[in-house]
Amino acid sequence: MIFSVVGISLLTSCGRSGKVEITPYILNLHLKYTHIDNFEHGIARVSMDTKTESGRETAVYGCIDERGKEVIPCIYELVFVEPGGIVALSKEGVYKLFVYRDGGVEEFSLPSGIQPISGFCCDRSAVCDEYYNYGYIDSEGNLVVPCRYERVNDYNEGLAVVEQNWRKGYVDTDGYEVSPVSYREAEMFRNGRGCVQNEAGLYGYVDETGREVIPCRFEKAISFYGEVTPACLNGLYGLIDKDGEFISTPRYEAMGVCDVDVFYFYENGLYGFVDAEQKELTSARYDRIGELFSEGLIDVEQQGKHGFINKQGEEVIPCIYSRVSRFENGFARVARNGRVGYIDTTGREVFLLPSNSYASTYRSGYGVFCFKSGGEIFIFDEEGNRLDSNGRETPGAISAGSETPASGNVGSDVVSVPAVSAPVSSGSNRNDPARRVEWEIRRSRAIEELTRLQMKLIEDPNSAAIKHNIQSQQNIINTCNEMIAIYQ
Repeated sequence: MIFSVVGISLLTSCGRSGKVEITPYILNLHLKYTHIDNFEHGIARVSMDTKTESGRETAVYGCIDERGKEVIPCIYELVFVEPGGIVALSKEGVYKLFVYRDGGVEEFSLPSGIQPISGFCCDRSAVCDEYYNYGYIDSEGNLVVPCRYERVNDYNEGLAVVEQNWRKGYVDTDGYEVSPVSYREAEMFRNGRGCVQNEAGLYGYVDETGREVIPCRFEKAISFYGEVTPACLNGLYGLIDKDGEFISTPRYEAMGVCDVDVFYFYENGLYGFVDAEQKELTSARYDRIGELFSEGLIDVEQQGKHGFINKQGEEVIPCIYSRVSRFENGFARVARNGRVGYIDTTGREVFLLPSNSYASTYRSGYGVFCFKSGGEIFIFDEEGNRLDSNGRETPGAISAGSETPASGNVGSDVVSVPAVSAPVSSGSNRNDPARRVEWEIRRSRAIEELTRLQMKLIEDPNSAAIKHNIQSQQNIINTCNEMIAIYQ
């Protein structure tokens, strides 16, 4: 298929205002690459389907800039584009770290025998030595925290969780252990508190000096994403403040965080929602719920059908879909009645096309929707208009506001697609939506790579490198789940 669309004006580039002209060359990138992620610092991860020497289907990864130039070759087994850098794994099992420089990327020089694990957070990047001991380097490449730990996490608020001999604690950016590495569990430090579990299995909180400011007395507790957080005492859950006092009587079978000021509760086999004062926003009426709010909405399920509610507990998109994904940059992938497509935050269906595969469509970093059917790729803008001009009709398309198949529509010579990528923020403001998007993207990639690594472990169950990589992805997913809830 060759595109002849010219002069298409597309999304705002990351960190800059205005629009960039997307040529037929850019559109053809959607045929070359299996997937084009969102842009961060002007860079997007891409993937291509390929086969191993034994004929097994797999994928390779790289990065492109907004012009479509391949700035990191599409040859790596894994690539993670993070706010603080890009980590890539070669087929030889060697990790490389790339950093952002003048709108592009360049490889970061590492000490001998050291491999990168993550990008930079708080001017520190997690690394490991050849024996899979972990430490941290600074932005100059100096090993500021020696590789002496079994596991490490990213820094937040100047502290990081480390593990040694199956016990956890906190270190500062100089490697000083501000708390003993003696807890059974320790969560990412945030809002001036670190949630820890002692040897008796009870939870409490330490401050930035490592002092237990809330004694370990709870049967279950989690980090403070806002000013209150769920905790369990005597088998019942409620919300506690930063002094460890319940703001209302504990009464629920279970509770969890959906956002900094919205929490779910569970009773009699159903889920409901409360606000930060533990006032009920909805009754317990949902069979299942999504993990966290995204762009002000969260997935809820009733009788096998999915919809979305807002932070006021209002069901703004009815439960009519058989499957949904989280909202990202204003759109969510959905499926119903044998069709797959996208909706916006108002519930408007951009398009729904016949497909037996939920993965047959995705939204590219260029802000267009790609749909695969019968070996062909069809590309749409946010109004459901076709952007390719091969003269063929879209198979069974249902466009916005229509219940009958719509023919392919190229539209005018210039199709304006609003911006997708938000400027990356380097601050720690929990109300920064750009930071939330960064962590959501990182988590989705980690889940994708974890699945792939687990398949590889089946083929090579004795591989220490694969097991190490699986543990790294699990760490990343846990960290992302915690970080996403901070930002609205």
